Amino acid sequence: MKIIKFGLSGWIGLFLLFCIVPLGFAQVEEKSEEEKVYRLDKVIVRDHPLKDESMVVTPQATIINVDEFKKAGKVDTIQDILSEALGINVLSSSVTPAQNEGVYIRGMDQSRYQVFMDGRPIRLHGSHGYFKLDWTSIPLDIVDTIEVVRGSHSLLFPFSMGGAVNLITKKGKQTRDLRPSGSAKMGFGAFGNQSYSASLNGGMLDHIGYAIAAAHREGDGYLRGNDYDTDNINGRLTLYLPTDGMITYGIDHVDTVTGYAVINDPDDPASNYDPDYPVVKAGDVDTFSHDYEGTCYAGGANQWERTVNDQSLLLEQPLPIGQLRGQVYQQLSKRDRYRHNADGTDSSNYKEEFTGGVAMDYLDFNAFEAHYLSIGGDYRNQGTPSNKDFYAITALYAQDVWDINPDTSLTFGTRWYKFQSDAYELGDTSKPTTRVEREWCPKARLDYNWNETISLYAAVSREMRMP
Repeated sequence: MKIIKFGLSGWIGLFLLFCIVPLGFAQVEEKSEEEKVYRLDKVIVRDHPLKDESMVVTPQATIINVDEFKKAGKVDTIQDILSEALGINVLSSSVTPAQNEGVYIRGMDQSRYQVFMDGRPIRLHGSHGYFKLDWTSIPLDIVDTIEVVRGSHSLLFPFSMGGAVNLITKKGKQTRDLRPSGSAKMGFGAFGNQSYSASLNGGMLDHIGYAIAAAHREGDGYLRGNDYDTDNINGRLTLYLPTDGMITYGIDHVDTVTGYAVINDPDDPASNYDPDYPVVKAGDVDTFSHDYEGTCYAGGANQWERTVNDQSLLLEQPLPIGQLRGQVYQQLSKRDRYRHNADGTDSSNYKEEFTGGVAMDYLDFNAFEAHYLSIGGDYRNQGTPSNKDFYAITALYAQDVWDINPDTSLTFGTRWYKFQSDAYELGDTSKPTTRVEREWCPKARLDYNWNETISLYAAVSREMRMP
């Protein structure tokens, strides 16, 4: 499959053409003094009225302010926060942050919901069909707000059968004060857990904002071999436009190593039993805790390694009616999984992955009374550095939020997908071909506020699940 094949520089050039349009506005209407209705069905990429609250729960979504969030115990990872959100369960197999931790929305695993960062997908990258998200490669230090949408009613989130988690990053400040705000943290815990992090958030000249964060976390784990070591550097540089819009360039680098718990069985000579650690028998290990590696034995490398380099360019431009949002992004990652077997042999599974895409949305414009429309589309290609368009996904959508009366609203619309992937003809792997699927996925949700404490809703939707 060979379609729309050019690199990040080409996408950025195309993106900047779109940026010229909002710059052409000589005047932007003054903001209304009236408080605007906040709609939770749209992607949140700017400041919002709920930001002073640590957590706000509505029938449609949960909004979490990371800086204001507090709970008993440590808060070092995205999972630490999500475990407190309504409708989400976080299942952990050890005290070590692991790439295969299960995060469930209303009982649905990661194959049935999507995870986004500033509205762009960060799950289902590359060409190898690994559906679990590596949560250890998403540092909390750069995240400002977390939006959790339960259910598949919103058309702004593709491939979200069970819901969506949208991570909104810090963008810096629009200020003339050159003094940045910042923080530095250290943490120590049981089993050798250590964490060090620092961040700066500031701006200059009322036109430039920046947010920078770096962190190192490590620990030995409770089980033998279940150690971890993670480093991340993240940055956002924002240009504030004279039209009240902004363009943000983001870069994220994460390097993480997580050890698999090894078999530690006094009745198994191959495990070289160590009494300083709990007993782990071969029959007690399942694919939830060890994924595809199965049983691992001491004496060699038993670990998951991943390096992620992510770049993005985000435009947010308020218009006289609605808001324009565009994004170009690219991710390159390398991952390897090692296993030392009972017979002394070693296994590894090395992969390099590429994902790139472009998206454009016109959000929440009041085209006619009581109707708030959103339209948009995106293109994404996924594969390897040598075959970047192993998968090619094109999507278009239209959504209408109809305020029928102050207590009743109807959200409805449809999303169209075109999904292409490299394949072989049935029964003959010597003949490459292209698999093409096209799907219409209509959705509708009716909400009724019975009173201040009770809300009722009914929803029906159709969604496509990406392999």
